[in-house]
Amino acid sequence: MLKRDISTTSILIAAAGGMIGSGWLFTPFLGAKMAGPNALVSWVIAAVFMLLIALPLCELGAMLPLSGGMSNYPTFTHGREVGFLFSWVTWLSYVVMTPIEIQAILQYSSHFFSALLVKEAYYFKLSPIGYVAALAIMFAIVLLNTYGIKFLTECNKYASIIKFILPSIAIVSLMHASPSFENIHLTLTTEESWMQIFSALSAGGIAFAFTGFQNGLMLAGEVKNPQKTIPIAMLGAILVGLILYFTLQLAFLMAIPKIYLQQGWHPLTFPGDSGPLVGLTLLLGLSLVATLLLFDAAFSPLGTTLVYTAATSRILYGMALNKYLPSLFLKVNRYQIPYMTLYANFLVGALSFLPFPGWQKMVAFLASASIFSYGVGPVCLLALRKLRSEQYRPFRLDNSFVICYGAFFVCNLMLYWCGFPVIWKLYLAIMVGSIIYFFYHRNTRFSNKLSLYWFFSYVTLLLLLSYLGSFGGMGLLRFPLDMLLIFPFSLFMLYLSQHCLVKDAAEQESFELMNKQLQDL
Repeated sequence: MLKRDISTTSILIAAAGGMIGSGWLFTPFLGAKMAGPNALVSWVIAAVFMLLIALPLCELGAMLPLSGGMSNYPTFTHGREVGFLFSWVTWLSYVVMTPIEIQAILQYSSHFFSALLVKEAYYFKLSPIGYVAALAIMFAIVLLNTYGIKFLTECNKYASIIKFILPSIAIVSLMHASPSFENIHLTLTTEESWMQIFSALSAGGIAFAFTGFQNGLMLAGEVKNPQKTIPIAMLGAILVGLILYFTLQLAFLMAIPKIYLQQGWHPLTFPGDSGPLVGLTLLLGLSLVATLLLFDAAFSPLGTTLVYTAATSRILYGMALNKYLPSLFLKVNRYQIPYMTLYANFLVGALSFLPFPGWQKMVAFLASASIFSYGVGPVCLLALRKLRSEQYRPFRLDNSFVICYGAFFVCNLMLYWCGFPVIWKLYLAIMVGSIIYFFYHRNTRFSNKLSLYWFFSYVTLLLLLSYLGSFGGMGLLRFPLDMLLIFPFSLFMLYLSQHCLVKDAAEQESFELMNKQLQDL
């Protein structure tokens, strides 16, 4: 049993702090290149979508405050197989987060230690020295996580204060240096401008920047008063993130010197743009601010890795509780921390440095995996309203039918906007997870074949729509017709998801497992 030792303040800071990692260091630049000033619209849309997605998760998180969070829910509603596949995608979206944050640390640190990186044609990659440094940082973070969740959240609380202060300094400094709105011209009347807005939202890292609000769910099994704490943490974190990121994007757009905009926003480049905020402050003569940003460029991702390393270990812990993985991953140390999952994630994270050459290369894939996992919320909330209508719900979502359909629709929209080059990779990752599960459980009877048919139909049709569509696909489905098709597709797939729920013996087994996990609440 994990110890319930996290306060409302700590979990809110963990969720909000989890969003302020490397995203704020790169996303304003990527958003500006992809959508220009229209990137401001992307931030607002992303925040509204994330608030809609978070509402079903608030009810589920308060009702089932389990370690591993939303990775548990599909097991209770759709059986072991679909439960594993959703957990697999959730784990993928988390396990490579720490390596990417560490890559950001080393990329900015290369201003002082150039030997950490090797420059390729269009990106930077870790040198052998950089790889050793990355492993050392990751191992140190794992060690910190083994000393107890209260120790971790206290460390993160103070780290997050600095993480909020320095971006705020950057915002004020950039606006003071360039107080004019001459660069801010919104263009919302053309199809191309809206395609750029949507692409920046998904593929440009804006949706990725909001990942972190769900950390309150991953640590729910260790939260005091989860009924009150979890909704505050998730919704509050999204609002904090919107205010910070929107003002940072605005300040960045205002501060770009006109000389670098002669060819427009898309080919935007300037000296030092490998670390865009530092490069921009140096261009403006803000050397002191640049020095502070260089410090925070290492510090912010480090704080995020503390949170994500803890959350990722709880996903594996939850998968072991659900009997997807060996009981070895249920072992805890004297601080009641699942240490075996920490070390397993360390090994996977160490290997993930090899195929991922840089921060930007992984943003769209990570966003797609995170968004896909958010679909658990609306699917499982409606399912549990059927299967466990009598169960106490400390936070009950009004108009749940409409909100769940809306949340599932925006999940699929954002997935589609990631583009076919990303979606096929996500599909391949899901197929790899399927092979692993079916091999490991080759002698086990299926708990719910019907839900498997639904799951594979869902991901395959999504892949087909992406292939035929206008976001990196064949362009046979023209914008905005392609987006209009996502609406009936989402309605149909969510409708089918409620007709393949666990039944009879499988339902009994599933909810015995759920009740066992809840018995210590």
